[in-house]
Amino acid sequence: MFGAHQKSISARSIVILLVCSILVGGCQASKQNTGMAVGALVGAVAGSFIGKGAGKALAVGIGVLAGGFIGNQIGGYLDEQDRLAVERESTKALSRAKDGETTTWENPDTKAKAEITVEKTETVEREIPIVRHKKVQKPGKLELIGEPYEILTASNVRFGPSMDSDVAEVLPEGDKVLAVGKVNGKNWILINKNRHAIGYIHASLVGKEGTLAKRKAAAKSTAENDDAKAETQTADAQKVMQPAYDLDAMPEDMQSSRTLRKAVNLDTMVASYPDTPETDDYVAEQVEVEAPARTLKMKVSSPKGQEETTVVASKGTDGAWEII
Repeated sequence: MFGAHQKSISARSIVILLVCSILVGGCQASKQNTGMAVGALVGAVAGSFIGKGAGKALAVGIGVLAGGFIGNQIGGYLDEQDRLAVERESTKALSRAKDGETTTWENPDTKAKAEITVEKTETVEREIPIVRHKKVQKPGKLELIGEPYEILTASNVRFGPSMDSDVAEVLPEGDKVLAVGKVNGKNWILINKNRHAIGYIHASLVGKEGTLAKRKAAAKSTAENDDAKAETQTADAQKVMQPAYDLDAMPEDMQSSRTLRKAVNLDTMVASYPDTPETDDYVAEQVEVEAPARTLKMKVSSPKGQEETTVVASKGTDGAWEII
């Protein structure tokens, strides 16, 4: 399984051990460590609703790491609900705020407050772990995307980033995939489905979530206006025609639904997969990517005290913001 990476214990055992250790250790912990314990448990619960089949154990394992890290960073003087609220606001700021923009949050009941500032955005080179089917060609350097995409028309997925590569499978219009990244220098995108890379698709055949609906709405609007123009032959019919769909358009709150977590390493990813016949055909490896990174400064206060931290976050392959 996964080439040279072998597992000594099952993914389920890893998750159980992590959660149990958090429960035991949390009994005599400080407020900050309690925040970490609560965060880890919340992360595990959230992760259990992400992914199916082989991906579910991976999501649970990553969820434990995610919640635990954030709880430890900003959980010292916050209760569980306030911590989760600050985490959500931090994720929104990373996804939407401009450089130098400060987002403020306050809970009038607990008097907890937060100031979240995106200080700068830059492009970094880093390595990310991926899992691919062994027939899928190993990617070279990628321009990281890490976002849900949809198939705009029934399309071939190929084992390599070329029309000369064999077809891995055919995906129907509207199918959802995860765009891992664009191959450097080529108009091909490596895509994930069921938590592993299934192949490459030409960039013109996919778009961000919501693109297909916008395209169909624009086509319908254009058709309606063409009918109106034919009937009236007036300029007014042309004025109400909708513009073409925007390939960069994204549905509201898509990014804010992503998590903020510690970067996941290759060993953690491999250990989190279950032993199944399907995973015998998987390869896990590090891939070099160019990725956007944002520096985030968080100031959190409550009647119990105040904390301040600065982190650098970059997208992961699944769309989550990762602390790097």
